Parts: sequence; C-alpha cells; structure tokens
Amino acid sequence: MKLLRTPLLLMAAAAGLAGVVYGIEFHRPPTRSQTTVSPTTATSPARLFEFQEREIQGLSIKTGETTVVLEKEKTWMVRSPLPMVPASEAVVAFLTNLLMSPRERVIQVPAMRRSEFGLDQPLATIEITTVNQQRHSLILGRLNFDRTGLYALVDPSVNPNADLSVMVVPTSFESAVMRNGLEWRNSVNPSRKSK
Repeated sequence: MKLLRTPLLLMAAAAGLAGVVYGIEFHRPPTRSQTTVSPTTATSPARLFEFQEREIQGLSIKTGETTVVLEKEKTWMVRSPLPMVPASEAVVAFLTNLLMSPRERVIQVPAMRRSEFGLDQPLATIEITTVNQQRHSLILGRLNFDRTGLYALVDPSVNPNADLSVMVVPTSFESAVMRNGLEWRNSVNPSRKSK
C-alpha cells in the first residue's frame, strides 16, 4: 500500500503547484500598456531613398545595351532614344512608386563578392535626378536565393574597393525596367486624342 501512496502524493503536489502557477499568472494585473499608437506617431520604415516621389525630375534606365532617358516637364517625356515623345504615365508611375519601397534587409559584404549578387553585370542601373539636382542611383542585381527579391545597391560608393551594403528589393523592379523602347512611350496617338 505504501507503493500506491507515493504516486498519489506526487500527483497531489503537482496539482497544488499547478493551481499556484495558474493563480499567479492569470489573476495578476496586466503589465503591458493599453494605449494605442496613432498612425501619425508611428514610425514608418526607412525607404530606399529619402526624397519624395513628386521630387523626381529625371530618370535614366540602363539595361544591357539600351538606355532610356525620361524627363519630367509638364508631363513625363522620353528624351532618348530619339525622337522625343510623351512617356507612358502608367509605366513611369509604376517605376517611381517602386523607388519609394521600404528598405527591408541590408547585408554588408566585401566588394570582392559583388559578382555573387549579380552586381558586376547588373540587370539594370537606374539614375535618378531630383528637382534640386541631387543625383541618386539604384543598381539591380540577380534574384535572391528564394526568388522573392532582387539584390540591389542604393547610392553605392564610388570607391570600387568599399564594402557593399546589399539589400533586397521587390521583384517588381524587373518588370518595371525590362521594357523595350516602345513600352516607355505613350501609346495614345495625339491625332486621335484631339478628335
């Protein structure tokens, strides 16, 4: 009978201990603040670039051997390749909106690892000019290992031996920049528009 009493005592002690823990954990006052953060006071994540989308005055997109130069006058214009024509507002808006993407992951790597990220022969190089004549650049490399983003450099150092701050940007950049010259142009024929 002594053998049976020991397990019963252990079970009773465990039940008592569980009751004490329950009482302490579930009946104490909450320690977290019950206040909510308003949208105006919440900090927004850092973006790729600090300027606003409306401040972009010019874009130069180099993909392979092709360079498209866009400039904002009253509307966006394709300056190169010639002839100069109005740009597709939707295509330009898609790209400028992507340039306001948040910075998500940044990886510090030595300059000699540039080729691992496809940054030695980039998918595209985007040069941006703002209204106050500041110049910025975004270099797009290859897809990351799980194909959820592109490796990129934002305003890289002019020193070729400087460490790289590689980040991952949305894959949408690829479809935003990999366009033939005609896709950058406004497809609406001005003569039809006036009728």
